[in-house]
Amino acid sequence: MSTQHKSWSFIELIIVMAMISLLIAFALPRLINIIQQAKQAAIVTISGNFSTAVLSARMQWETDGRPQMAKDNNIVNYDGSVFKLTPMTAKQSVLIGYPFALLTSNTVNVNHITAQDCVDLISHLLQPAPLATAISADAAMGKYAFFATVERQYGEQRCRYYQLATVSNYRFDAINVIAGHSFTYIPTQGRVEVNLHQTKD
Repeated sequence: MSTQHKSWSFIELIIVMAMISLLIAFALPRLINIIQQAKQAAIVTISGNFSTAVLSARMQWETDGRPQMAKDNNIVNYDGSVFKLTPMTAKQSVLIGYPFALLTSNTVNVNHITAQDCVDLISHLLQPAPLATAISADAAMGKYAFFATVERQYGEQRCRYYQLATVSNYRFDAINVIAGHSFTYIPTQGRVEVNLHQTKD
């Protein structure tokens, strides 16, 4: 008994390719939109966790009786890491008791925080901590979740964390590590703000 193998005709192949093209044309934008929404949800979640950790560190400091070191530096041992906290000042713009650096940091003033302080904050406040770096060349290599920088606005230093999952090629295949979603931590206020990048990847 012989079996016959029917091969596809040229017209059938064209029809199949046309159907696949239509599926890609309609499904791909939707898939890209879902991925973009997932990245936005991720940055909102991580910034919320960071904000919760900042408030928890402050509450721990209150619970411990507001401990201080020399030079009126407030400190707290939060989950095994010792942080320097914002001091009481005459400036109404500075709220007391929010983490701005590790105790081991050379930074003594909240208005002189460094990018490494920002890396230390996200690395020690969050458990499990996402990998973060302050070196742009390292950020472009793909093994870090966040690129940390220091920005100055209205006379105050703040940490900005760029989500590297949303970075894009800038030109000549160079990675623009500050082109994606981010969140900002303002230690003088203990406030966290989410910054969603509207341009699609």
